[in-house]
Parts: sequence; structure tokens; C-alpha cells
Amino acid sequence: MKPYEIAAGVKPSKRQLEWQKTEFYGFINIGLPTVVNREWTDGNVKPENFVPEKFNAEEWVTFFKEAGFKGMVLNVKHHDGFCLWCSELTDYTVENSFNWDVEDRDMVKLLSDECRRQGLKFGIAISPLDRNASCYGTGEEYNEYFKKLLREVLTKYGDIFYVRFDGAAEANKSGYIQEYDWDGYYKVVRECQPDAVIALVGPDVRWYGNEWGVIRKNEWSVVPKYYSIEEAIKRSKEPPSRKNKKREKKHEMDLGSRKAIKKESEFIWYPCEVSVSMRDRWYYHKEDEYSAKTKDKLQKLYLDSVGSNCALMLGVPPMKDGSFAEMDYQILMAFGKSHKQAYAYKVSSIAEITASSSLSSEYDVKNLMNSDEDKTWKPALDDKEPEIIFTFNEKDMFDRVLMMEHIVNGQHIEEYELYLDTGDGKFKRVDKGGVVGYKRIHKITPTEIKRVKIKFTSFRGELELQEATLY
Repeated sequence: MKPYEIAAGVKPSKRQLEWQKTEFYGFINIGLPTVVNREWTDGNVKPENFVPEKFNAEEWVTFFKEAGFKGMVLNVKHHDGFCLWCSELTDYTVENSFNWDVEDRDMVKLLSDECRRQGLKFGIAISPLDRNASCYGTGEEYNEYFKKLLREVLTKYGDIFYVRFDGAAEANKSGYIQEYDWDGYYKVVRECQPDAVIALVGPDVRWYGNEWGVIRKNEWSVVPKYYSIEEAIKRSKEPPSRKNKKREKKHEMDLGSRKAIKKESEFIWYPCEVSVSMRDRWYYHKEDEYSAKTKDKLQKLYLDSVGSNCALMLGVPPMKDGSFAEMDYQILMAFGKSHKQAYAYKVSSIAEITASSSLSSEYDVKNLMNSDEDKTWKPALDDKEPEIIFTFNEKDMFDRVLMMEHIVNGQHIEEYELYLDTGDGKFKRVDKGGVVGYKRIHKITPTEIKRVKIKFTSFRGELELQEATLY
């Protein structure tokens, strides 16, 4: 089999599918770095300095829902070791923030409970670097301690959809750099939260590689095994290789095309997450106010990530009093409102849909108008450039095409073309695109149309579409 034919047979796990459906989730960083106006602290800032007196879990979760997020990820322990839950394993926790005069200071409990109540998914980020723990840098002793911490936070707070590991490491006072037991950490997650994906330094979700939202033109979820986190960890323990550097540079902007994988034989499903903050940095700093992303910037970021076969994790840093900056709040509320309006009306709901072929009645093209994600369209096997057409009785206007492959069975579409008939009975090609994957949102100039045609000009394996909608 050719490499692209092998790649066409790779499928996601159930946990990866459920994560991908989350699409857009917020990332909260608050703690002692917020207090001292830094991104990292040294592990010696006292817990009593943490006094987020305006923190209100219900208000936070309500805000996230109205902003359009489908999940909340809380950084429960950063590099300083300060835990946002009441741990039985360390005193360096929010429980000892005694100047915060409230009955319950366990932020992980309060937020996870409230997310569950309001129907938002809850996830965590956690760093194995610990500048407070005296056993950091001792090897196995520290790994066992961290695994106990991990098990504690993963078993006390209900279902967790996402676990994000940071890979930062440094030498302790004796000069020993802690070697992390990644396999052991992953085993704890699988035992305690089997449905959770493991991200960043993890085997389930691939970090894009930058924190600015610069996206590849075509983002494949199926990539060579070379890019797996296991292989990356192996390479990190070896001397730098010119061959590997050359390879990574060559394929920096293309991980999955036929050209990029022509010499590969093993592939994995390793979907991409774009992670970027509302501001320049992950923790709140008043001086970063100038860098807050506008509503228009967020809309473009959403199209470039969620609309390009990625998920988007957006950092929303609270202030040290536990509230959100008014500017950030207003921008995100405006984004949430405009986003909801943009996808409220399906222009194609009043159109007739036809196709060049269908594999069988079970895979009829009309399934694309059905909300049941298990009802799909497949063209006939001999249809080499299958197409679908939306026809309207009267002219209507649209500016976006949303397509979704049925990725339960893999990722297949490589290229497509978009044609419009504005009323003269003739189709004119107006644009083209590449990868579809979980979701592709193709934006064009608002146009009045009588017919819209999407032609799939290149695909690997059997094309199977789950949705095609005009907005």
C-alpha cells in the first residue's frame, strides 16, 4: 500500500473524538504568579498572599458559556507547586490562603461542580515542575510524589475531559535535573480518567507549536509516527541530529500531505490544538491591556483553528481579586453573541441538495441535511471527482460553507473547489480549499446565489461527509 492509503485507514480514539467536539474551550491561569505580577514564581511566595475575594464560580462558568466556550481548563498547579485544590500531600495549597475569608477555598472543587451544573466540560493543566517540593530533583521519589498528587486531583472532582502536562524542567539546588516518568503519569491518567485526552506533552492531542495563533494552511490529524510524543521524548534524550533538524524544518508547514508522507510507513491520529491567550501572556498583567485581542481578531482565530480542523484553547486570565478585566469580559461577551448569531440560521436549510452520485441509499446526499452525525454521504466508488450542489428556488445570500468529514472512519479529503451560480445558470469557480477533517469553515465575500457547488478534486480512501451547510 502507498503511504497515503495507509494514512487513510487511521482512526481516532473515542476520547479524541469527544475532545474534538469540544472545539473551543477557555484556559484559566490564576495563582501566586498573579499576585506578584509574574508568569513564574520561585515557590516561596506564601499562600496567604492569594486573596481572590471576588472569585465566584457561578459567575465564571456563566461568563464562559455566554462567551461561547464549551469547556473550561484550570491550571491547578503551575511550576511554583502551589495547588488550587486542598491537597493532603502538601501544605502549599489554596487551603492555607487564610486571608481569603471564605468557607471553601478549593477552587478545583468549586469550578468543577459548577461546570457540571451548567453543562460545561471541565479539564485541568498541571506542571510536573515543582519549585516548592523539597523532593523535586530526587528522581523516583519525586515521580512517586507527583503521581500521588495527580491521582488525588483526578479522583476527587468527577469527570475530567482534558489533562494538559507542561514539560518544563530545571535543576534542583544540587544541580540534578528531574527526569519525569511520563509513562507513569499517563498510566495514572488512564486509570483515573480513562475518557480524558492528554495534551501538550501527551499522546492524544498535539500542540501546534506556537502561542500566537499562526496556523498551517492544511492541518492533518493523521501524521507520521515520528511526530508522536513518545518519539519526541526519545529524541530529547539523544544528541541533536542534523538529519532530524532538517526533516522537521522541511515539513514544518506540512505534516500530512502525500508529498510530506511519501517515505513514511507508520501513522497515528494526533489532532492539533491551537493555544493562545487573550493577552500577550497567560497570567494577568495590567500592562498587557494593550494586547487584548479584539472581537474581530477572535473571529479570525476561530475560523483559522476550529474552522481548519483544530481545536482552540483561549487563555482568559483573571485578576488577582478573582474577577476578570472589564475589557476582556466585554470583548468575549461580544464575541459570544456575534458567534451565536453567525451560526443561528442555516441558509442551506431551504435549498435542495443533490450529488453526482451516492454509494447507496444508506449514504444518500440528503443525509447531509440531517442533524444525526451517524447519517453520512458517500459517493460511488468510481466517482473520482464527486460533487454536491445546493439549489435555491430564489436567490439567497451566504458567506460561509461549513463541512465536516465523518472522522470516526478517518480523514480523507485533500482538496475541493467551490463554485457559484449567481443566477445566470452557469457555475463559476470562486475559490478552492484543502483539508476538511473534523470541520472546515470556508469563508467568502457575502454573495447572492442561486446554486452552490462543492467539487472534491482529491481524496484518499473513501470520502465520507457528515455535514455540509451554508451560512
